[in-house]
Amino acid sequence: EFPGPNGESVPRVTQPRPIQAELPVWITTAGNPETYRQAGACGANLLTHLLGQSVDEVAEKIRIYRAAREAAGYDPRTGKVTLMLHTLVGDCDESVREIVRGPMKDYLGSSVSLVKQFSWAFPAFKRPKGEGQPADVDLESLTAEELDGILEFAFQRYFETSGLFGSVETCLKMVDRLKGIGVDDIACLIDFGVPTATVTRHLPKLAELRRASNPTGAQTPVASNATEDETVPALVRRHQVTHMQCTPSMARMLLSDESGAHTFRQLDYLLVGGEAFPPAVAQQLQPLVKCSVINMYGPTEATVWASTYAIAAGETQIPIGRPIPFARMYVLNEQMQPVPPGVPGELFIGGELVVRGYHGKPDMTAERFLPDPFVENPTARMYRTGDQARWRTDGQLEFLGRNDHQVKIRGYRIELGEIEARLAQHARIEQVVVVAREDIPGDQRLVAYAVAGGSEPPVSELRDHLRRDLPEYMVPAHFVFLDALPLTPNGKIDRNRLPALDAAPLRSATPYIPPADDLEAKIAELWCKSLGLDKVGVDDNFFDVGGHSLLVVRVHRELTHQIQQPVALTDLYRFPTIRSLVEHLRTTTDTDTLQNSDDRASQRREAMARRRQRTRLE
Repeated sequence: EFPGPNGESVPRVTQPRPIQAELPVWITTAGNPETYRQAGACGANLLTHLLGQSVDEVAEKIRIYRAAREAAGYDPRTGKVTLMLHTLVGDCDESVREIVRGPMKDYLGSSVSLVKQFSWAFPAFKRPKGEGQPADVDLESLTAEELDGILEFAFQRYFETSGLFGSVETCLKMVDRLKGIGVDDIACLIDFGVPTATVTRHLPKLAELRRASNPTGAQTPVASNATEDETVPALVRRHQVTHMQCTPSMARMLLSDESGAHTFRQLDYLLVGGEAFPPAVAQQLQPLVKCSVINMYGPTEATVWASTYAIAAGETQIPIGRPIPFARMYVLNEQMQPVPPGVPGELFIGGELVVRGYHGKPDMTAERFLPDPFVENPTARMYRTGDQARWRTDGQLEFLGRNDHQVKIRGYRIELGEIEARLAQHARIEQVVVVAREDIPGDQRLVAYAVAGGSEPPVSELRDHLRRDLPEYMVPAHFVFLDALPLTPNGKIDRNRLPALDAAPLRSATPYIPPADDLEAKIAELWCKSLGLDKVGVDDNFFDVGGHSLLVVRVHRELTHQIQQPVALTDLYRFPTIRSLVEHLRTTTDTDTLQNSDDRASQRREAMARRRQRTRLE
């Protein structure tokens, strides 16, 4: 609630229910200076326009707003002023003028007060006797010709002074002027009667204006060299990030060292989703954040997120929460009937956020998007998620796993059957099954178990075969060849009896060549530690022996620390073998510095040991 004009409390209701515990407050004003002052005094942001007020008048009112914020104890730099402007950017001013003339005259003519105001300023307008102000003008007394003349006059003035109209160069002058008076953002109103196709055709010019008005860009800068830290913790610090969304895998990786863990301390909101959320990761996170950690659940077919849950301290089972606004969630049995709390069933999602289907795939759409029998709308659909879930007695949903062979790894949804089907098309593969294994806690990987038809094909050949049709994240990290796949008594493949990686011989795609010097040995040791391998050759591709994007970040951090030299994160993608990486480092960095880093570190450790020894003797 907030106090109303007569002293009574006015309730405030926000719909739909937001994720954030608190929302920024915006006050809209048409130009009353007192509204500017009140907005500053209560710490709100400000939204205004140029209808009925000039740029110079807005400048003075912004000063009133900033002064009121400061007087009320708010940081005057934090309040945001946004100006709404009708916008169309084109090749030249005159072509834009002709496009917007009709729609803008209709828009201006819809406001009686604006017509009266502009008629009062129109040089050809003859003011009737007894009318001392614009409000006294009787519009009914105007002829159609007079009214059109007033609207044309109003349009020309508005086009020149109060909108974002014309070429990029013309509009840039307006943007710079507005920046100079303290406007933080410009809200471009593009839907005011201009045909949609015309608006769409002119959007590239608007994008050009945006780039020209923000030459340094609002996007994350790409590191120009290896000396600029481009890790996630560094980016969070550099850009003062307050809201972060990541997968549990990414959160676990950041928690693995102090610099990554520190990342969470400056966040206001942490949204975690894309995979099942392990309670152990949540318990590690909670002491580091100032706010609730939100578990988010939902498939792309339901516009990404469908339910949320704020995790409480010490929880051992993390539910996926309750539906967000415009979502409905059902747990149904095989007869498509709701099941009571505590009983597992398949999860379905209904509501306005459910998409229409899969483009160009009518059969799959019919299989996954079913009529929603729980609402009156006959066209409503619900999405079959393939997830097993159950309602808790407190109204929260628990995710229990998949009821098919679909998995999520590092936030990517993967159909194991699709990988199996592609591998089975290879001429030298007789049988194959693909599983997601987590033999190392927190490190889930795809493993392909195959029976070869004759001689075993090279692993590199199988990877190339898959990459022709599938994205990189669907290429298994490991390939294990077996004489036969284990079967259940019913003759089905027994996935539970597939050997663990440490019990199955892993085959590299290249002949093993050992490290030739200290630097290669150091990198090989780091790879083995990160990948869980006994040995790795200098020509093995990091991504072909189990590496992935999250491990790259970890390896980059450790490598930079060990060799004490700047290494660009992108170099690990550009040079994925030890040999190529070392050659690159030697061409960009002093070789002696790299190879002697171990000696210097050893000397420092020995010196510190001698000092400790002297201290004990004394």
